[in-house]
Amino acid sequence: MAGLPVVDISGFATGAAPDPGRDAVAAEVDRICRETGFFLAAGHGVRPETRAAMFAAAREFFALPDAAKNALAISRSSCHRGYFGIGAETLDEGTTGDLKEGLDTGGEHGPDHPEVLAGTPTFGPNQLPDLPGFRQAWSAYWAEAVEAAERVQRTLARALGLPAEHLLTMEGGEVMYHLRLLHYPPRRHTRPAPGRLGCGEHTDYGTVTLLADDGVGGLEVMRRDGTWIQVAVPEGLLVVNLGDLMAIWTNDRWVSNPHRVVNPPDTDRYSIPLFVTPPYRARITCLPSCLAPGAEPRYAPQVAGEYLTSRLDATHPYRNPLLAARQAASPPGGG
Repeated sequence: MAGLPVVDISGFATGAAPDPGRDAVAAEVDRICRETGFFLAAGHGVRPETRAAMFAAAREFFALPDAAKNALAISRSSCHRGYFGIGAETLDEGTTGDLKEGLDTGGEHGPDHPEVLAGTPTFGPNQLPDLPGFRQAWSAYWAEAVEAAERVQRTLARALGLPAEHLLTMEGGEVMYHLRLLHYPPRRHTRPAPGRLGCGEHTDYGTVTLLADDGVGGLEVMRRDGTWIQVAVPEGLLVVNLGDLMAIWTNDRWVSNPHRVVNPPDTDRYSIPLFVTPPYRARITCLPSCLAPGAEPRYAPQVAGEYLTSRLDATHPYRNPLLAARQAASPPGGG
């Protein structure tokens, strides 16, 4: 097991007075992002009781019968919100489905929300279970996790020499936040074929991800030299990693690191990632400060929302008939 560097981001809280010490924190984050693209956040603002209540609610939900969970199937959603079962996401194209189940949620967008009225694909209503206390636990965690994400985004902006609010005020609409509750059953329950994992090797799609982990283990991260490390997550810290759009934006000054999850052998694993993506219509192109004189950007510009939906289309069989057919043809437990 390897420890990730710990960064205190409390100085970037909403409404915090400017502090000269923030520059040193930003410089350290720049160094970390150049080397690994993963760190642990302290001072993130998610209270232990809020976190504990969300994990308890997640365990209660995933313990429901399949019929109750499938009543919230993500395939019924117009905006990719809801439940997906074991094997219903394929993050590594060489396999036939990850050995995890999850509940995808996002901001609460009613029918009068401007993006809903505009038909923006990632905006709309959630499908949350009707369990006592679930919505309250989810709402509290959502609010505190989004604040944590804003702290991280301010830190990253300053690390790139930009105004602290830059990532929170980009043109193209609202910053998109998507919160997932994930359950990885023990390997003894899944009997995976070789190469089939709880979460296949992948990179995240947006700018940054914040992960709450239950401490069971299983997260593995690839270093820039290609070696894999198992990551230990101390209690109370959030894992922060960068996504593809941040790598495009910084021209690989900061890396979008491949990572994966191996199901623990004899216990269930739960995690709660919050994915951050720039506004749907934001154009992501190489920052001038990340381009050497005379050099060309490594990546073509991307529209944030279009890139996000293209990756969802590639990894979810309900959105991808070819992927669905390949999974249907695979033998049970096959890789």
